Amino acid sequence: MAELSMFSLLLRRRPPMNRPPFWGVDKDIGEVMPATGEGDQRALSELRAEIDKIDAEMHRLLMARGAVIDSLIRIKGTSRPGAAFRPGREADMMRRLVDRHDGALPLATVEHIWREIITTFTRMQAPFDVAIDTSVAPDRIRDLARFYFGFSVAITPLDGPVAVIAHVAETSDIGLIAIDQPSSAGAWWRGLTAAAAPRITGVLPFIEAASRPANLPAFIISPRLTDPTPTEVTLYAADARAARRIGNGEVLARAGDDALVAVPDRLGSAVDGVVEVGSIFRGIALDRESSCLFQSRAAAEAAS
Repeated sequence: MAELSMFSLLLRRRPPMNRPPFWGVDKDIGEVMPATGEGDQRALSELRAEIDKIDAEMHRLLMARGAVIDSLIRIKGTSRPGAAFRPGREADMMRRLVDRHDGALPLATVEHIWREIITTFTRMQAPFDVAIDTSVAPDRIRDLARFYFGFSVAITPLDGPVAVIAHVAETSDIGLIAIDQPSSAGAWWRGLTAAAAPRITGVLPFIEAASRPANLPAFIISPRLTDPTPTEVTLYAADARAARRIGNGEVLARAGDDALVAVPDRLGSAVDGVVEVGSIFRGIALDRESSCLFQSRAAAEAAS
């Protein structure tokens, strides 16, 4: 089946009366048409010239960003797997983007553009591609990968979370695994418990909103990172007895006597039967209450 274009999904028209804030500010057609009408060619030419100037400036700034990345590569030399990923910095960038965004341009469009920029410049530092678990909602997870990592990466479809983890362990690639798995997947997170195994390093979509494109909840699996930034949520593999002893934990998945547990910050001390398998920064929930994996926009604004 051919891949669905994220651009077609972003531009697909939805009824304005039901559109959430994620899609942008609705305006009456009279507000966006020039007051002088289509016949005023001079006014239209001036506006198009202004657009051309803005486009040229955006291009200049992207090239300037590329030059900075070139300098960073020369100074730091970040070509090894995991060296260029900075989940904490990316989370901060996306939160600032949401905080300052305003106007009619849909936030979904801005998010997609920023993610394409982030991926492109990260790959300049340390090349990677993306492996996806196609055993659950294959079209949706492919859309998620393209929305967040763009079209410059190669997508490797694999059958199940275990295969994705094995692929990431053998390469410099990252993986996407749907959070909701069938019982047949078993305790797939046990593949992350070895000392040198990959880790869960993020949750997607980072910006959660009703009716958004690329909305399949998934974990990012990556090689071990060098980012020293303290994370906000730590994930653990735990047996059933140990999971019950984690008082402030939230069970994200179960398989027999095994559980995947998320804990705000991290456990204060070691617990028998518990092994760390990852850590993440909380995403942003635009239109619902906070959860273990997402902070509501209202709570984020109150904390800032």
